Amino acid sequence: MIGGGIPCPVCGMKLQLTIDFMIEHSAAACPKCYSIMQFPKNDKLFDEYKKIKAEMETLKKPLIVTGK
Repeated sequence: MIGGGIPCPVCGMKLQLTIDFMIEHSAAACPKCYSIMQFPKNDKLFDEYKKIKAEMETLKKPLIVTGK
């Protein structure tokens, strides 16, 4: 994960949230202070992200097989 995660807006604890998690779950709670964070949902952006992620996986497969 790049940057170690986003900080909790209340207590500042670094959270290990990924983009995948934030897209699939509309809310999360901080394990330290229990504040609830809601993430905006944009279906068009989510669909675009899924397409790009799938394309990246298909590009990675030949690299894994050949070891290059």
